[in-house]
Amino acid sequence: MFDPIKTYCIISSMNLQGGNRFFFEFSGEEGFLSEEESFHLVKVLRKHQGDKILLINGKGKEFEAKYKEIIKNGKSFKVKVKILRLTREEKQRAPKIIGILPILKGDKTEWLVEKSTELGVEVFVPFYSTFSVAKPSKNLIPRLINKAKQALKQSGRLFMPEILSPVELNTFLKDFPWRDSLKLVGGLGSSLNIENLKTEIKKAHTIVFITGPEGGFEKTEEDMLNEIGFLRICLSPYILRAETAFLALASIIGFLTLSLGLKG
Repeated sequence: MFDPIKTYCIISSMNLQGGNRFFFEFSGEEGFLSEEESFHLVKVLRKHQGDKILLINGKGKEFEAKYKEIIKNGKSFKVKVKILRLTREEKQRAPKIIGILPILKGDKTEWLVEKSTELGVEVFVPFYSTFSVAKPSKNLIPRLINKAKQALKQSGRLFMPEILSPVELNTFLKDFPWRDSLKLVGGLGSSLNIENLKTEIKKAHTIVFITGPEGGFEKTEEDMLNEIGFLRICLSPYILRAETAFLALASIIGFLTLSLGLKG
């Protein structure tokens, strides 16, 4: 029997290669897709009652389910589904990867959450600092959560990343919560070569990484990062855009943890 715990899920077509996936919230063995996801399932994918689909709970499990019926309410409707069996289970990866993410102008922060979710980042901490161009908006976190969900739909990850509330960098660093982690900061200088980095990653239970906003880090921020023990990684001989630097460091960490067999 399926454990009747309220949970957020993804639902997908049975064709995982390029298949579309959808989130929904339900209790027990049966539940409803949201109106938006129901529309996509019925009108875009043209699925029919009785079709088999996949549900992913965002906590490491995937289930086979059946599209039962459509419940209409005026012009809107929702699709009801029933879980049939567990089809796939995934372990939480190790080491845990945490990205301290600069809040950037436009939709760049959302784009970074989407791409970094695909790469395996498990916790995002959006920050603004002295030289930040953009500050957090009221709807930032819902937008970032939505992008993370979209990334899970596309990539097939079974764990939903955690997205924390925005922080002011200096305040956050004064009470930094992951002092025992491997801490990495992207920049032009470097205190680690690739062999050193591989050695450090093999020993790490948690990896925390950060790159600067459009205006870079202010000196007191750099001093605090050094004091806490962030190790500098040279990402390029050239000056990178803020979004490029964050994604580059996320890619390096993701590649090394996988190539070293550290995937949980």
